[in-house]
Amino acid sequence: MKYVIIGNGIAAAGAVEGIRSRDRESPIAIIDGEQRGSYSRPLITYYLAGKRKAEQMHYRPPAFFHQQGVTVIPDRAVKIDNQTRQVILQSGLVVGYDRLLLATGASPIIPEIPGIRQNGCVKTLYTWQDAEQLDLLVTPGQRAVVMGSGLIGIKAAEALYQRGMQVTIIEKQTQILPRLLSRTSAELVKEHLQDKGIEIITGQEVTRINGDNGVELADGRRLTAQLVIVAIGTRPNLSLAADCGLAVNQGVLVDSHLRTSDANIFAAGDVIETNDILTGYPAVMALLPLAHREGFLAGQNMAGAACSYPGGLLINSVHVLGMNIIGAGSPQIPGQTWLWQQGNHYLELVTESGRLVRYIALNMPQVTGPLTSLIEKQMEIQDSLWQEFISQPGLNRLPPMYWEAIKEVADNDSYRCRAI
Repeated sequence: MKYVIIGNGIAAAGAVEGIRSRDRESPIAIIDGEQRGSYSRPLITYYLAGKRKAEQMHYRPPAFFHQQGVTVIPDRAVKIDNQTRQVILQSGLVVGYDRLLLATGASPIIPEIPGIRQNGCVKTLYTWQDAEQLDLLVTPGQRAVVMGSGLIGIKAAEALYQRGMQVTIIEKQTQILPRLLSRTSAELVKEHLQDKGIEIITGQEVTRINGDNGVELADGRRLTAQLVIVAIGTRPNLSLAADCGLAVNQGVLVDSHLRTSDANIFAAGDVIETNDILTGYPAVMALLPLAHREGFLAGQNMAGAACSYPGGLLINSVHVLGMNIIGAGSPQIPGQTWLWQQGNHYLELVTESGRLVRYIALNMPQVTGPLTSLIEKQMEIQDSLWQEFISQPGLNRLPPMYWEAIKEVADNDSYRCRAI
């Protein structure tokens, strides 16, 4: 059996571990298009801020792949011929496969704004190379404009602020972190960032970037910036999959075994469209823990197992300028809201028919693990117990049935696998 993995990110590392858990001998080849090895993408803002060195960026070090008998090919895949089971690389090299994994990730979305592609001050911050290029351009005291206030935008703003730049965040929506936070919690985070010295403009969008580094907003305002960081979102890299005839939608379509519409090709990580286990709707869930889990299960299945993947839960965590922010669940499900705040500690719960469907925690990391489990398990809990918990949130106030369920976890694995 010959295994080939396109991409060398989190899902690829998980896939190597999954394959090797069942097949210790067969050759594995990784096509590393970035030619940077396996690194942790969330660390690139820490690298830009000067808080991580190059040797601290690895998700899995080169020695890991050597020990696992993996051949890493520093080249870019340009075509998949799924009739002959071959991957054609940019260099002209052809790599054959029996089982193929697409772990091609995503790329930043660049909006069609006049001047955005012509101006050298406009950058993205999504790859290690991006961070290296920005490192050379940072000038303390100068202004940086960050377009977008999602996780990438917020962390980019933090890194540039820590490097001494004057930072302005422009967010098209009426609040920051719109996919993660409620309006109330977003205001608390906004106040925190503004108190630190970051300017935030919401409800506006950039309409033009001029050659003199002028950034024009929809309301007519004009900002002069040495740097403009585009961080309005990402889009799965679908071209390889679509060009070889695989079924795609928002992402590559996969079944419960992470197999694509071609029986010999699997996919995992930010490139796939999976299932939101809370809503039951399809979604692209570009989350690091899910990428590794999907890669591991896909790797096992490539090696002959039948591991079922039910989908993922939307959960995000970010630490920015001293504030810990964690949110999980679906903002689309209406329900009863429970609020608690004490100083800069804030907790917001949303329940529907007694089941937790969302939480937002600011500087409350100690309760987020159990709350995530309660969302995943969809345990029905009486309102009186939710009221008791929210009155003074803490591990000692969690409903008794949570602790009873924890005792059963060892006997109830959500990811059942069997040999084929």
